[in-house]
Amino acid sequence: MPDIAPFRALGYAKSIDLTHVVTPPYDVISSAEQRALESRHPHNFIRLELPPERPGDAPGEKYRRSAQTLEAWCKEGVLVRDEKPALYALSQTFKGPDGAHHTRRGFFALLKLHPFSDGVVLPHERTLSGPKADRMELIKQCKANLSPIFSLVPDEAGEVWKTLEPALGAADRRTAHSDDGVDHELWRVTDPAVIKAMRALVKSRKAFIADGHHRYETALGYRDFLERGATEASHSAGAHRYVLSFLCGMSDPGLVIYPTHRLVHGIAGFSLPTFLQLVAEFFEVTDLETDVPSAVRRLAEAGGPSHHAFLLAASDRRLRLLTLRDGVDTAHVHALPKNPTLRALDVSMLHGLLLQHVLGLSQESQERQVNLRYVKDSRMAVEQVFAGEAQLGFLLNPTPMWQVRAVAEAGEVMPQKSTYFFPKLASGLVVNLVNPTERVEV
Repeated sequence: MPDIAPFRALGYAKSIDLTHVVTPPYDVISSAEQRALESRHPHNFIRLELPPERPGDAPGEKYRRSAQTLEAWCKEGVLVRDEKPALYALSQTFKGPDGAHHTRRGFFALLKLHPFSDGVVLPHERTLSGPKADRMELIKQCKANLSPIFSLVPDEAGEVWKTLEPALGAADRRTAHSDDGVDHELWRVTDPAVIKAMRALVKSRKAFIADGHHRYETALGYRDFLERGATEASHSAGAHRYVLSFLCGMSDPGLVIYPTHRLVHGIAGFSLPTFLQLVAEFFEVTDLETDVPSAVRRLAEAGGPSHHAFLLAASDRRLRLLTLRDGVDTAHVHALPKNPTLRALDVSMLHGLLLQHVLGLSQESQERQVNLRYVKDSRMAVEQVFAGEAQLGFLLNPTPMWQVRAVAEAGEVMPQKSTYFFPKLASGLVVNLVNPTERVEV
């Protein structure tokens, strides 16, 4: 079962307003956003999280620059390390992409690393080699988890926050407001009884990765890199055997999942009439008005546990609802997964049946995003198709939490970007140093 531990977080000095220095995680920052963050504050976390390439840089120079910046900020007192190990409770209040208001609560801790084959920490999405190579160079140079992974634990009774809340004191509270409209409240929790209770709570269940699969696998790789040729005993409680994680209860009222939509582009010789003819073999096709909010509502009504439905935006500037026909035979569609749990997902049906079987996009080309682009905003997805920037747009319903858990427990993984846990965790709230000679409090 999962082991968590308190840690001595590295964080910004109290004289620095966190609003000016926190950043989104590295994988959602555009070049324009990167420049804006760099100009916002001389100590913005972007300089560590996503160091820019400079003309004339030698290979790996940007990672060494990040490490040098981290060292300098520690010496200057910009970043200060806590004196005693703690857990760090976090509350995030936000308005979701659907306009609804939510508050998501959880806590930062160290999560002991386990290979996925151990069945202790479970993934649900595929990873690619490129992002892992990038993060590996950064962790090797900085010797730190600069940003957390996002983990979930089953928590039907809401015990996570109920256990933490009595220990939250105003004196240990920090706040921030990030560019995605999220208000963050962060508390340091040092009460030994609360820490003991939280460790026992997590140890009684499994941990599921919601976001940060690449960072988790990078941390595993870094652990193995450091331990080559070393004995088990010499590293059993080293900090490199843990990864910085935000843990949230699966039943937390503010834990919401949104869809990521797919745009298809650049298919040579593409014919919309031919495509629609092929689609009609499997789907009922219903023309809709081009009002995106009402079309998205129709999509939500058409979907469900046993009903696959998609909203199709096409280059003829029309919206269509695709609903899988009852009893349709897909046994000959070899691109669909064999596992029934995985096959039941909308994203599996989209990638296997529509993208691979009908459009002919191989799984490899999908993973490399040769003809595929991802967009989170439904209105933006439709606008890009109607503007001729993509040939087709497929809008999805969100993957429900019970399916995320079922896929992970079945030992399967979904296609990339099957889940969009909003909001992303801000980077810069807490940092974990991963010196192998430093022992974690176990």
